[in-house]
Amino acid sequence: MYAGLDFGTSNCLIGVMEHGQPVLIPLEDGKPRLPSCLYIDKDCFAPATISNAQLSSTMKAIQSQSATELSHEALINLARQQLRKAHRISAPATKRAQSIVEALKSSSDILVGEHAAQMHIHDPENGFYIKSPKSFLGADINSAQRGVFTAIVEKMLAFIKEEAEAVKEIELTQLVIGRPVNFHGLLGHDGNQQALSIIDTAAKNIGLKHIEFLMEPVAAAYDYERQLSQDRLVLILDLGGGTTDCSMIKIGPSYRKLMDRQHCILSHTGQRIGGIDLDNKLALMTLMPHFGKNIVLNNGLPVPNHLFKQAVTLNDVSAQQDFNSSRTTKEIERYLTMTKDHRLKRLKTLRDEKYGLRVSRSAEQAKILLSEQQHIELPLPYIEANFDITISRQELGDAIADELRKFETLMTDAITQAGTQPDAIYVTGGTALSPTVQQWINSAFPDSEIVIGDHFGSVTSGLVTQAQRLFG
Repeated sequence: MYAGLDFGTSNCLIGVMEHGQPVLIPLEDGKPRLPSCLYIDKDCFAPATISNAQLSSTMKAIQSQSATELSHEALINLARQQLRKAHRISAPATKRAQSIVEALKSSSDILVGEHAAQMHIHDPENGFYIKSPKSFLGADINSAQRGVFTAIVEKMLAFIKEEAEAVKEIELTQLVIGRPVNFHGLLGHDGNQQALSIIDTAAKNIGLKHIEFLMEPVAAAYDYERQLSQDRLVLILDLGGGTTDCSMIKIGPSYRKLMDRQHCILSHTGQRIGGIDLDNKLALMTLMPHFGKNIVLNNGLPVPNHLFKQAVTLNDVSAQQDFNSSRTTKEIERYLTMTKDHRLKRLKTLRDEKYGLRVSRSAEQAKILLSEQQHIELPLPYIEANFDITISRQELGDAIADELRKFETLMTDAITQAGTQPDAIYVTGGTALSPTVQQWINSAFPDSEIVIGDHFGSVTSGLVTQAQRLFG
C-alpha cells in the first residue's frame, strides 16, 4: 500500500487515496495534524502491546463519553493514544538512560506531537525533547550527530507508519515524502543531500520498501490541479514552518496524466525561513525587551543581544548548546550585578528553569491570537506572577518585516527565472494563516489572483496524488 507523507518542520501529516480522493489519516487526538516533536524519557519503557479486545472496549468508552459522533478512524486513534498513556503509567522502567544516544537505543516507547511538548513542559529534566528535527537535517553536523538525527527521524516515522497502519488497517510499503527546495542549514546542495539521505535511511530502517521525494510546492500544485477545468500557469507559494518554497508550474487537464512533469516546472526558489523564524523574531522583538533586551549596564554597554537571540532560537542546535552552558549562566549572573533593572532576572529564570519552549509557544500563541485581534495581552505566569505583555498586530508586522521581504524576493525570483507572469498565485502552508502575511501578499502582488489552499493539507494531498501516479 502507498501513501503520501508531509514530514514537516512544524507538523506531520500522512494520507492515502480512497475512491479517487486523498484522505488524511488521524495521528493525534483524532486529528491528522501531528506536531513535529518528540520526547524520550530517561527511564526506558517497553512499548505498549494493544490487543483488539482492549482497543474495541476503549473505543466504545470514548464514544459513550463524547458529545459528538466520532469517526471510526478517529476512535481508533484516540483509543490507541489512551492505551499507550495507561501503559506508560503502569509499566516498570527497564533501565535509565544517561544520554539521548542511550535513550534512542534502549527505549521503544516515545511521546510524539503535542503530548511530547506537554511532557517536556511538565518535566523538562527527566527526558530528552526534540522540536522540529527536520530543521537540523541539512545543518553542518558531524557523523555522531547525524546518527542521532537518523535515529530521531526513524522514531518519528515509525510512529507515523504504525499509527497510519493501525487506523487504516493496512500495511504501508511505498511512500512519497515531501521535501523543501532547500533544507534548513548552510551547506547548500550538500546539506540537501545529507537531509534526504537521513530521511531515506530512516524510512528504509522501519520497513518501507520504496521511497520517493517530491518538492513540497510541486505537491501543492498537484493538489490545486485536481480542482482545475482548464490549464493554468501558477506560482505556488508554500509558507512552511521551517522553509518557504516557490515554484512556477504548468498545471491543468492537459498535464494531469503525464508521468514525467519535469518540463512543466519552469522555476524553483526556496529559502530556509518559515513560521518558526517568524515566531522567533516576534519573541525576540516583542517579548525579550521584557527580559532585559536593550538594558544598559552600569558600564554603559547593553546586555549582549546574542543571549536573547539564543534564548528564543530553539531550532538552532549550537545556539541552544551555548545558551544552556555553564558559561552562559555565569555571564547572566555577572550582568545581574551590573544593573538594578529587574527585567534581567526573567532571563535568568527562563534559562535556569528551561522555559525556552514555553516562551516559544507563547510567541506562537501571540501570532495566532493576533490573527483575530488587533491587540492582545499575552500572559507569562510561568516566568513571574501577573506578568502580561501587550502586543499589537502592528508590532507583529514590524517584527517580521525583514522576513516578509525575503518571501517577496523568493516569489519575484521564481517569476524572473520562469520568464513569464503567472495566471494565479496559489498559497499554502500554516504561516499563511496570519492576516499580516496575507495582507503582505496582497500588497506585494496587487494585480495577481491569489488563491488560498488548504493551509495544512494541500501538500499532503498532492503527495498522495503523486504516490498514486507512481505506485497505483
